[in-house]
Amino acid sequence: MIAIEGDIRRNGGFMRRRDLLAAGRTDGQIRRALAERRIFRVRQGWYSIPGTSEAAVRAVRLGGRLTGVAALETYGLRVPRRDRTDVVVPAHARALRNPLDKRARLRRSDGARVHWTDPPRARLGSSRWRATIDDALLVVLKTEGRDIAVACCSAVMRHKNWSDARMDAVFRRAPARVRRWRCLVGRLDDSHGETFVRLWLTDAGVPFESQAFVAGAGRLDFRVGPHTYIEVDGGQHDPEWTGEQPSSWAHDHDRDATVVIAGGQVLRFIYRQLYGDWTRCLEAIEVARANDIELTARRAIRPQKPRSLRRALRGKRTVSPAPAQQKRRRTDGIRPPNSG
Repeated sequence: MIAIEGDIRRNGGFMRRRDLLAAGRTDGQIRRALAERRIFRVRQGWYSIPGTSEAAVRAVRLGGRLTGVAALETYGLRVPRRDRTDVVVPAHARALRNPLDKRARLRRSDGARVHWTDPPRARLGSSRWRATIDDALLVVLKTEGRDIAVACCSAVMRHKNWSDARMDAVFRRAPARVRRWRCLVGRLDDSHGETFVRLWLTDAGVPFESQAFVAGAGRLDFRVGPHTYIEVDGGQHDPEWTGEQPSSWAHDHDRDATVVIAGGQVLRFIYRQLYGDWTRCLEAIEVARANDIELTARRAIRPQKPRSLRRALRGKRTVSPAPAQQKRRRTDGIRPPNSG
């Protein structure tokens, strides 16, 4: 028989007591699971399992549902994290309590932004604890700035494979002031960092190509010059990455070498650089792009065939090493590659 925590997990991480009883569970099973700490009580009549999103727990304790950026994150989307938690509650909700202390009233400094737009809980009809992606996006468009809103919409297009028609429908419900952002939403960005760079390059007037293909290296985030590429590195690109997927650090260096052999260069930026000093990153991009364009133009006028190292050194006089150097070579125990 599937354990009670399995029922809650399949339901998204939360279930009401009435829904557990309707699924065939008993009060004795609920008490036993609580005693064994396989589940915990979120609020009166609501239960969850260890490892559930803290933002979602706060929303349920407020008597509402998670929405906005925090809700999108629970759908597995790579979206920017925010300090506030957006919660939607019924329009008649009053006297909301601090999610960490039920004896204290909710204050603005408690990190929750409340939206009184939900229907009564009885009309929801189930243990729903988060808004739909459509409704969460609408909250993002109403409350966040351009960059974050476009990043969230692009993540949905990319990772949830939304159609243009469905995204258009969300923007039609959004305020008129943000509808012009619709043309900025794309489906090629693999992360919100890529979305930000795409928007900022556009603002700076730097031409670029997203997801440019290089033979042997695959697709790179952006091409900003004839042979200049940009890669936006998140945490998984770090050699000390400990996430579920393996680190791509070694593979990234292999790809960079392939690009250089093909005559290109790769500029890599981590999120700290992008968010902390975009001006400096942009300067590096513009300098590298200008040098690339100038060198490409010179090669077009006076092309040069690449010469191998052996051919370049052919005919040059070889200087014998000094006696002390010869002795050191004989005694250091290190042999050159392929020396047998």
